[in-house]
Amino acid sequence: MLVPEIEPEEGEHIDHARSRSPVFYNPVMRLNRDTAVLALAAHQRRLGKPVEACEPMCGSGVRGIRLTLEVEEVGLVVMGDWNPVAVRLAEKNASLNGVTDRIRVRRIEANLLLRLHEGHRSRFDYVDIDPYGSPAEFLDSAVAASKNNGMLALTATDMAPLCGVNPRACLRKYGGTPLRTNYCHEVALRLLAGALVRVAAVHEVATIPVFSYYADHYVRLYAVLRRGARRADRALGEMGYILHCPRCSHRKAVKARSLVEASCEACGSEMSTGGPLWLGELAEADFCGEMLDLAEGSGLGGSGRLMELIGLVRGEVGYPPTFIDVDEVSSRLGKSLDTHHPVPGRPEGSRIQGREDPLRREGGQDGRQPRRGRKHS
Repeated sequence: MLVPEIEPEEGEHIDHARSRSPVFYNPVMRLNRDTAVLALAAHQRRLGKPVEACEPMCGSGVRGIRLTLEVEEVGLVVMGDWNPVAVRLAEKNASLNGVTDRIRVRRIEANLLLRLHEGHRSRFDYVDIDPYGSPAEFLDSAVAASKNNGMLALTATDMAPLCGVNPRACLRKYGGTPLRTNYCHEVALRLLAGALVRVAAVHEVATIPVFSYYADHYVRLYAVLRRGARRADRALGEMGYILHCPRCSHRKAVKARSLVEASCEACGSEMSTGGPLWLGELAEADFCGEMLDLAEGSGLGGSGRLMELIGLVRGEVGYPPTFIDVDEVSSRLGKSLDTHHPVPGRPEGSRIQGREDPLRREGGQDGRQPRRGRKHS
């Protein structure tokens, strides 16, 4: 693969140097691309037929080329970028990898590319939206360009709005209010999922998350789209709010129609409200299992970080929204945490460990492994 050579100036942060590059390429996003390969492979296996994919912001083309090479039965990948340098680089990389017969690269704006494929016969089985910042402005076009039972993958890197540092920006982009809590990244995922549910419902399409996580500096969501007004209505029925008490950390997930409480039932303090957002599952256990099986049968099975991430996501399926940080609880109680205390209902040898980051925390850019955590609700 040909990628831009990035040389930061003295004292310059690497992210700023990447933003100056004529073609954006981020090696830190390899985990993101690994999950894309496995998610599309699992989705293709479920569909049982050749699939067509679209990456409307392709940059160097590495993601689309990997999907073509590493996922069986990928008939066509349509890639686009408005940057002419990126288009030439993606075309060159496709040629170097011998996949020009299955990849089409166009110099075109992302929304326009997706709109050109909103017709019934030209939609995609998989659309991957991975912008620099928020995917919000592309949601409507991406849903319109997706087939019934297609998959939509979204990346959001604008964590300041989603995690409550800039709540007004979050309300503008995602239509919901964030929460500045220790589980803010889970709230970020639920806000992203909720925004997608509402946009898709306009098209009478339901979106069902099958895999999602937080890593490094972004949240990532994979959702299956199913057409039908009743299905869209059921998806909207999973929308609601999270009420959080900043004083005692009591929290409660409520559906929109039952949003009547303003005071904490535990201590009487005023509650902070996050949402509207998605209150349903953020992943499917069976889909995660298929991703693990596919990883073990490929070269991706050797990535401990990737395998642990998928295992953590699968292990959290079935729990209610949010979690309790046991370190915070012990600190409030003035008690030390016994990490050798068995967890009820878990196999002998299981232990509680505190978790410093909310939901699906994994290693940073230095590749360190995530701290395992148990969701306590």
